[in-house]
Amino acid sequence: MSKLQIGTPTLAAAAGLALMLLGGASVYTVDAREVAVVLSFGAPVRTVTQPGLYLKAPWPLHDVVRFDRRARVLIAPPSELLTQDKKNLVVEAFTLWRVEDPQRFLEAFRPPGVDVVRWEDLVASAELRLGDLVTSRIAGALGKKEFTELLAVESSSVELLPVEVAEAITAHAAERFGVGVLDVRLRHLGLPLQNEQSIYERMRAERKRIANAYRSEGEEQATMIRAKADRQAAEILAEADRDAAEIAAGAEAAAARLYAETYRQDPEFYRYLRSLDALEDVLVPAGGAAGESVLVLDADSDIFAPLTRSPR
Repeated sequence: MSKLQIGTPTLAAAAGLALMLLGGASVYTVDAREVAVVLSFGAPVRTVTQPGLYLKAPWPLHDVVRFDRRARVLIAPPSELLTQDKKNLVVEAFTLWRVEDPQRFLEAFRPPGVDVVRWEDLVASAELRLGDLVTSRIAGALGKKEFTELLAVESSSVELLPVEVAEAITAHAAERFGVGVLDVRLRHLGLPLQNEQSIYERMRAERKRIANAYRSEGEEQATMIRAKADRQAAEILAEADRDAAEIAAGAEAAAARLYAETYRQDPEFYRYLRSLDALEDVLVPAGGAAGESVLVLDADSDIFAPLTRSPR
């Protein structure tokens, strides 16, 4: 009787412990940063996307695999590609992704025959295949462009990577991997180290050739402009000389008419004025000042007649 009394509490405690263990194995929680897939003997049976407390059958009937639902950045290793004109380029892209369909993600990346699934292994496998997908699609898109177009100064990663490429990557990753691709960009676009210097030299030579062509065109246009300006200047000067000659001829004709009219009115006075003009030219030479030269003449010389004799 005493043995039965001692064993009853022990059995009750064991039963309680078993119930607690069973209850703990029958519930699970999903964090707000996670999504989960419930497995039944390794096969997915339910996907949980909302955070909270949930019930399941104890292991090994049910097992829960959790996935981090936060966005992750995948930086693909640098890879070489050929442009349309057969030039080598080094491309490095980065991808922003996260798990959108946990069940499809698990089916795509869980190794065959593996019951215990580790999140780290799934991520490594997913990033390997996603990196191959991104690299191949980008290489295909950039391989349709010329080398000079890709390395133009005004080019940007958005222009170099067509929208259709990002859309194709997003659709393929969602359908095949259960992965949501949030963004795809080019992190680096450059030249292989082994031929970088030679390509730069060719680029310099090409730019120099273009610059020389521009200079030649500029010099040719400058010569044409100078010739046109010189021709126009000569025409303007010729017209000015012609107009000046016409004006001078008109002025001389008018002066001759005035002289003739004056002479007709009073010939004696006209001769007197002309004598004064002649005397002024003798005493004050053109371009000089009075007193710079010495001229000795007889006081009765006709040249002094305007000073010594009246015109009447």
